[in-house]
Amino acid sequence: MGKKWILIIVGILILASWQTYYLYSGVHAKPQKKEAEAVEIAKIEKNLTSVTNVEHFFKNETYYVVEGKNEHGTDMIVWVGKDKEIFSEIAKKGLSEKQMIDYVKKNHNAEKIIDSRLGMEDEIPLWEVVYIDDQNRYTYYYGYFETGKRYEIYRLKESEQ
Repeated sequence: MGKKWILIIVGILILASWQTYYLYSGVHAKPQKKEAEAVEIAKIEKNLTSVTNVEHFFKNETYYVVEGKNEHGTDMIVWVGKDKEIFSEIAKKGLSEKQMIDYVKKNHNAEKIIDSRLGMEDEIPLWEVVYIDDQNRYTYYYGYFETGKRYEIYRLKESEQ
């Protein structure tokens, strides 16, 4: 009787493990496919010869931001939209990630940086910087790619109960 229960439990564990793997694979397959498509589009449409980074950005619209070099060795940033809209810019024309973070720290009382990434809204290249401010608020700062100046800002504070 004891061996029967052990076999049943082992069978259930194997089945649960298989289902977990299947679910995990399914969840990650689609974004990886879209990311690969964005890289191919950037290579073909904007002549990128190498890719150094790819980020996913979602706000009101979805974009994949592909960073790399073109055939002339120029650092480029290519934004590929959900419907294959393509925007590109020479990286030097905008702020680097470090410059953007420094700008936010200096001008917006950022106590702790959580995340930063390139994005786009209404066909405007932006930096998104997420941070905790001096009033302990979780803050989303959207600044223009070229200058860092504010495009939008959202602050969230935990409710006091």
